[in-house]
Amino acid sequence: MIKSTKKTAAKRSKPRQAAISSALSPSDLDDSQLISALLRGLNVLSSFHVGDNELGNHEFAERTGLPKATVSRITFTLAKAGFLTFDQRQRVYRLGPKALNLGFIARADNDLRANMRPLMQRLADETGLNVGLGVRDKDAMLYLDTWEGTALVGLKVYPGFRMPIFTTAMGRAYLAALTPDELETVLAEFSRQMSDTGVRREDVLEQIEHARRFGFVRSIGDWVEDIGAIAVTFRRPDRRQIYILSLGGPIYKMTDFFVYNEIGPKLLHFRDQLEA
Repeated sequence: MIKSTKKTAAKRSKPRQAAISSALSPSDLDDSQLISALLRGLNVLSSFHVGDNELGNHEFAERTGLPKATVSRITFTLAKAGFLTFDQRQRVYRLGPKALNLGFIARADNDLRANMRPLMQRLADETGLNVGLGVRDKDAMLYLDTWEGTALVGLKVYPGFRMPIFTTAMGRAYLAALTPDELETVLAEFSRQMSDTGVRREDVLEQIEHARRFGFVRSIGDWVEDIGAIAVTFRRPDRRQIYILSLGGPIYKMTDFFVYNEIGPKLLHFRDQLEA
């Protein structure tokens, strides 16, 4: 049986749990972190309302309160970057392909979550465990949505909750889905996080081997001592985004028999149904 990551990592994980979950909280941001030029550019893009096919610099200036000379530089830059397109004849701007693509991605994600919601709740009810849908977000894993089962769990997570990559089932599933080159990049980029959580390169490779053999990864008390979880990856066919599906609950429920004979196969079957 594949070993869990060292217990020293689990013992030290609780204080870090709170730190990572609030790492990007809006209340922590101050003006020194703001990039003013970027903020002005986003305000210009946000000037489009439903029904606006095109806008000129004069309208951008009116809606943002920015000087027209500043608006002209911003719209020129956004057009060069593909977020706006410029109509030379009418001297107006329309939303460009990159801006439209972001909208399509956001709508696809919303549709995905809406369609999955009843299925995920059913899985939570059947297993009694908490079901999570997440993605990697910079140096952490981010919950997009959660569904609660009947098991009493000491850790409550919510959409927007962030947690470490290397000691959680979600993070380990993400690592197992990477190509060898992508994995090396992540290991180099987050070597400090690995060191802080007591995770070695060998531990990561063990989890990847576990995913290859069993189809899922696990974290049994490695992040929070009394919590266990398993996870698998889920990909949309239309783009490269890696989603993670997880099942988690109190560690006393996560016996080897329960994990490998009941919820592991159930989670894999559920993932296959979603992808189909």
